[in-house]
Amino acid sequence: MTSDILLSLPRRSQVLNMEGGVEESKDIDQSTMSKRQRKRLQKRQFFVEHRKIKRKEKKERKKAEKRKLQEEKETEDGKEGVSSASDNLTNNKEKLSFEKKKKFRSMNSEHASSLRVAIDLSFDDLMTDRDIHKLLKQIQRTYSINRRADRPIQLYLTSFGGRSKTILDEIHCKYTSWDVHIKEESYGDVFSHEDVVYLTSDSPNVLSEVDESKAYIIGGLVDHNHHKGLCYRLAVERGIAHARLPISECVKLKSRTVITVNHVFEIMLLYSQTKDWKESLVQVLPARKMEGATENGGHKKTGNGAQKDEIAKEETDKSVEGNDEHYSLQDLN
Repeated sequence: MTSDILLSLPRRSQVLNMEGGVEESKDIDQSTMSKRQRKRLQKRQFFVEHRKIKRKEKKERKKAEKRKLQEEKETEDGKEGVSSASDNLTNNKEKLSFEKKKKFRSMNSEHASSLRVAIDLSFDDLMTDRDIHKLLKQIQRTYSINRRADRPIQLYLTSFGGRSKTILDEIHCKYTSWDVHIKEESYGDVFSHEDVVYLTSDSPNVLSEVDESKAYIIGGLVDHNHHKGLCYRLAVERGIAHARLPISECVKLKSRTVITVNHVFEIMLLYSQTKDWKESLVQVLPARKMEGATENGGHKKTGNGAQKDEIAKEETDKSVEGNDEHYSLQDLN
């Protein structure tokens, strides 16, 4: 019957819609249609329009029901998870606190050593800002090493107040919260004259053992060998004790080179724990620079020592030893 109606309509008035039905344009001339045809047409139009509305309403109802179910599920999960989340948060805080305590040791802890090692920062006027930045990286590495040590030693920064301080302030480094003894005074004013031992590779004196009643000074100077022997000359002029690490006595090197502030510090730190120069040197010095054993029993780094060297090379050497530049403090003889 519907087909009869459609056939009776003008062709240009028929529009196929997306619902599979037919929409009639508003300009259909119904004057040529019988009363029965007009009623059927109106009924068909009402059915098509009503079906669209019903489908739209059904779709909206499904969306609303889905939203409601999702909200109820989230509320339920939230109630069940509050207690569990709270417990987990407490446990995580306790775990992090325990790991932090285990990972870091303060210089004031019962495990700390009484050995004093100071970095002399009185050489800022002899360095460019670029070199001072490199020195500060070495100091940061030194601080990190000491913080992670089982038996941290007493780390000092003396003559702190020149460009080093200015640069640290400019980069907003929170050095004031470091577990370090920071002193504006020189090491001569901080320590007793008879307690000071200046570490310099130019000294003829070999440091055979470490005396924990002494204060060992490392010169904070990145000099590219422009001021070779300066620390030794200053120690002699001031009449203070001086010594060099027993490097050539324990290990054989491929070539003459230098080691950084953090390397000197770490060697002193390890020796204070192991009382073994060879082991301390092998653990710190880059394995690529050592040939092997000497008659005294030095040996190449293997196993964990080799892995540690690779980490140290990436974290320290890469940042402070580039383009064949040498950053003192201690020459390897």
